[in-house]
Amino acid sequence: MVSLLQRMRKLQTLLSIRLGPGAAVLPKEVSRIHMRFAPKIDGGHMGPKKFWRHELVRLKFHNPAISMTLDRTAPQTDPALMTIFFADPEASPTSGAAPTTSTSGDKEPSNYAPSSRTETIDMTGRLPENILADLMNLTNARQIEATKEELDTLRSLEEQRIRSERDSKLSLEVREKKKREEALLAQARGDMASAV
Repeated sequence: MVSLLQRMRKLQTLLSIRLGPGAAVLPKEVSRIHMRFAPKIDGGHMGPKKFWRHELVRLKFHNPAISMTLDRTAPQTDPALMTIFFADPEASPTSGAAPTTSTSGDKEPSNYAPSSRTETIDMTGRLPENILADLMNLTNARQIEATKEELDTLRSLEEQRIRSERDSKLSLEVREKKKREEALLAQARGDMASAV
C-alpha cells in the first residue's frame, strides 16, 4: 500500500491542476491557441514560459478539445506572441484531426479550419497573471470555482503542511540538542583521556 503522504502529494498535485490561475472554461468560439516565444528567458520571455508551464496546463485540462500549440523557435529578439483563433459558430469542424499540442518548429500549422478572426496578445515582458487576465478578457472565459469538498481538501492539506513544518522544526531542535550533548560528552572524554 502506498503511504498516506505520497497519496496526499499526488492529490495536491491534481488539485493544483484542477484549481488555481488558468482553471477556466473557454467559450466554444475559441478554436485554437498558438504561443510563440524564444527558448531562453532573456528579453522578456520569462513570463510567457511561466504561463506555458503553469496556467496553460490548467487551461488545457479544462479545455481538452481546444488545440493549444507552442513554437519555441522564435529568435530571442522577436516579441513573444499568443494568437487566439476564433471559429465561426456555424462552421463545421475540419474532417482531419488536428494535433492538440505541438512543440514542433512549424510557424503556423496548416491543417486547421479557417478561423473567422484572430486576436494577438503581446506577452513580451509581462507577468503570467497579466497574460492570463488578457486572455480571460479577450475570450470571455469562465473561471472555475472550487467546490466545498475541494476547499475542505485544500484546507486539510494546508493544515497538514503547517503541522509538517512544525514537526520538522521540533525534530531539528531535538537533533541539535542531541548533537550538542554528544559533543560535550566527546569533549569530556577527551579531557579525561588527557588527564590520565
